[in-house]
Amino acid sequence: MSHTPPSDPSWFERPQNIHRMIIGLVVVCVLLVLADLFYENPHPHFGKVETFFGFQAWFGFIAFVTVVFLGAMLRPLIKKPEGYYDPEPENEFPRLDRPEDNINPGDEA
Repeated sequence: MSHTPPSDPSWFERPQNIHRMIIGLVVVCVLLVLADLFYENPHPHFGKVETFFGFQAWFGFIAFVTVVFLGAMLRPLIKKPEGYYDPEPENEFPRLDRPEDNINPGDEA
């Protein structure tokens, strides 16, 4: 089974649109951080540190980076060898979902 890319990529796959989406995401993030200037949390959960400028942004970023690095550290413990979920022994157990594997050599006449 060959996987060929479609001749007409979708809107999300076009490089110029990917660049626009990244810029849009950065603009939205900056606006959300600037919105912190006009908003005061009436019920802070972490005490005075939550009143610092941009607390929600850097707290979320630090949490994201922590999760990514923890995931990278867990990868050697839980990764499976290549082909673990799709072992293909040499016609020892033909797959039923592919009819071409179930043809016996003498039946092709």
